[in-house]
Amino acid sequence: MRFAILGGGSCFAMNLAHSLTFQCQDVLSISRSPLRPAPFTYGLNWKPFKKNYPLNSHTAGPPFYEQAHLVYELPRIMFLLDEFQPDVIVNFAALCEVGQSWNHALDYYETNLMSLVRLTDELSKRSWFRKFVQIGSSEVYGSVSEPASEKTSVEPSSPYAASKAAFDFHLRAISAHQGFQAVIVMPSNGYCEGQTLNRIIPKTIIAALTGKRIQLQGGGVAQKSYLHADDISSAIILCVEKGVLGETYNVGPPSPISIRTIVGMLCAMQGKRIDEVADIAPERVGQDSCYWLNSDKIKALGWTQTVGLAAGFTRMVNWIKAYPELLEMDSGYQHRP
Repeated sequence: MRFAILGGGSCFAMNLAHSLTFQCQDVLSISRSPLRPAPFTYGLNWKPFKKNYPLNSHTAGPPFYEQAHLVYELPRIMFLLDEFQPDVIVNFAALCEVGQSWNHALDYYETNLMSLVRLTDELSKRSWFRKFVQIGSSEVYGSVSEPASEKTSVEPSSPYAASKAAFDFHLRAISAHQGFQAVIVMPSNGYCEGQTLNRIIPKTIIAALTGKRIQLQGGGVAQKSYLHADDISSAIILCVEKGVLGETYNVGPPSPISIRTIVGMLCAMQGKRIDEVADIAPERVGQDSCYWLNSDKIKALGWTQTVGLAAGFTRMVNWIKAYPELLEMDSGYQHRP
């Protein structure tokens, strides 16, 4: 089977590509960014895509990586897709820094909504693919006091969450009334090896190892539901195989955990107290108090979580220690439209 992954440079897309390649599937990843260096590429032997490469050989061939911007280069992306003709398209492409979305709302709506409306309009004219998988966000439900099911009303509290929710509504509409072949996978907060260093888990590990300090926004009282990308990838693959077209599937752990507890766990793994690593900072604008998903629907398809926090955090520490250059890399984030 052939898979095209949009937003293919993210750690979660890399994890999925690794899983699919291990299963001997053909993979084409497309990202707005050039291929990152080895600490972020899951050890895959990426190649540029050429139509004359042998495909579907039932052996673990190389995955393909191409740089193209979904907002500005849709014709190039459609050319690549028409040449590759994937059976399944998985879309991770999104602007996803919530704090940045307040000052760059137009960019977020252009990327997370309008570019995907244009993409799906083009895909609706093609007959070669059989399923489009949109990777949603648990943030569309807003802050919750109990696990949100797929029937829970969405309450987005940031331009990021609103832009993600808007495309979800569009996708459900064209699936229900125009027969567009799509499912939505709605994962909780993810982490994995290869994650960008501005995220709280790698940033905390690096700070604990180097003596740097991090800013714990709002004291870290917000609760989130962290899931390793291995479990997100297995959910995506399961939805490709068994997911009902037009449906949404939440994917998350049984319970949330506070950011402060996460940071404390990671500090303790390096023999540090939280006050040796973190400073209290003001809460970010629009921070929800709790993200928490009910995953019963996808569990009914056969999904189970396999990587707990202790094992997942150990893997993150081992990844960073295996690449000492990560300790010196810039962990800041710059908005790019």
